[in-house]
Amino acid sequence: MAIIGAALGNQDPRRTRILLGASEHHCVLNCHPILERLGYQVDLIPVNQFGVIDLNWLEERTTDDVLLVSAMHANNEFGTIFPTREISAIAKQNGALLFVDAIQTFRKLSWTADDLGADLISISAHKIGGPKGAGAIYIRAGTQIKPLLNGGGQEREMRGGTENVAAIVGFGEATVRSEPKQNSEIRDRFENQLIKLGAKATTQVENRLSGHCHVRFPGIQAETMLIALDRLGLSASSGAACSSGSIEPSHVMLAAGYTLEEAKEGLRFTFGRETKDQEARRALEIVEAALKQVRTA
Repeated sequence: MAIIGAALGNQDPRRTRILLGASEHHCVLNCHPILERLGYQVDLIPVNQFGVIDLNWLEERTTDDVLLVSAMHANNEFGTIFPTREISAIAKQNGALLFVDAIQTFRKLSWTADDLGADLISISAHKIGGPKGAGAIYIRAGTQIKPLLNGGGQEREMRGGTENVAAIVGFGEATVRSEPKQNSEIRDRFENQLIKLGAKATTQVENRLSGHCHVRFPGIQAETMLIALDRLGLSASSGAACSSGSIEPSHVMLAAGYTLEEAKEGLRFTFGRETKDQEARRALEIVEAALKQVRTA
């Protein structure tokens, strides 16, 4: 809605380009063909080894023909946090809009729309214990977007269709009950033990979400590990959680410069606010058991 809505609402014929970070979630990247059908040139912003967009490239390539820049607040696979204020400054000096996918950080980090410097922000209930299928979009005053769904005038005529009241109430309640806090101690101990078992960490130590652990075991495909882990009762993923059934290599790892084989090895473990140390220790035991199974198979 944010990206395509902005493209439909564009009133400046000079602005024919849209920039999407190469490590963005598939829900962003899959807008690419639709935007091209609408007549826009879509460029992917290259990222560094941690999945964060290249600010030098962005500054060089953001000119007055760019309508919108899309940059997530934190990467959903690596957990790395983006410098959105710097990204915003580059976009604004050229008159471009900034869309921030903040679904990974909403109520996990403390921020405001002004902190992010964004014109459009997406958030979702399911990342904070609310019902799946409920989300919200922040639209800064004066930002022109057009609806994707027309109907009976609901939601200020921005999205037609009867609202899912129960899900909206659940989203509100989850927002009230959640509390921004970072506690990485359990994750750090778990990750350090994985490294002792032969894992290679793929993310930076600082400036990442406290609940994300992303590693790879050289020579062992993630698909093989996921099957073994699942049989032993531990959930993990090889990419975005909504792509956990996919055997495709991580597009984030490929964008970050990993080889095809390395990208097939990436594993993501995530920790919630209520994860206990004993649960992490049990998870570690399961990973160790799965490794033994895979390595001796």
